[in-house]
Amino acid sequence: MKYFLFALLLVCFASLKAQENKRYINITGTSELILPADQMTFTVQIKTINDSIEESKKVNDNHLNELISLLKSAGILSNDITKYPITLGKNYVYKNNETIQKGFYTEVTVSFLLKDLSKYYEVTNKLSSGNDFETVRSVYNVSDNELQNKIAYQKALKAAKEKAENMAATLGLKLGRVLEIDETNSAPVYTNMPNALTVVNSQDVNISGKVTIRKSVRVKFAIL
Repeated sequence: MKYFLFALLLVCFASLKAQENKRYINITGTSELILPADQMTFTVQIKTINDSIEESKKVNDNHLNELISLLKSAGILSNDITKYPITLGKNYVYKNNETIQKGFYTEVTVSFLLKDLSKYYEVTNKLSSGNDFETVRSVYNVSDNELQNKIAYQKALKAAKEKAENMAATLGLKLGRVLEIDETNSAPVYTNMPNALTVVNSQDVNISGKVTIRKSVRVKFAIL
């Protein structure tokens, strides 16, 4: 008899939980932080094409060493420089309605973090002094990015809870426990700088920008 009553209680409890799960509300909470940038991340691509793969790599290695020396002379620390794996291959061109091989290419990408924005023009002027780089791109960044992302998540969750409480109260209901939490579209949005090598006669202008961090979460609440 004791075991029968215990089993009955379990069934009743499960039934109540099932009923609870059928009464719910889905809410999306969002937050957006617009922060003043205090750093910049640069990406430099070096691509060399030559008749032989050996010569292509040799020239590319020289350009890479020159870039690293240039960055260090501008005060960029080794820990703030990342060299990505090298890419080697055959170079193809389109000519006379057909694709033909013309030499070999070597390609490498380097990224570095500029922590002192006052050195922006010094760095970009050094980069623009030669023709060794295929592309140079830069974006604003914030030094406490991880902390700001956590704050944005917290604000999004609080927004979802406040919205759910308001909707439930309006309908004369009470908010129950959280059933599910999903992250939705929460990609950070960085404000892009113009190509560093196209900035002309603007050294007297202070570099400043904003970083926007957006977070969105979907929270499923039980309603009582």
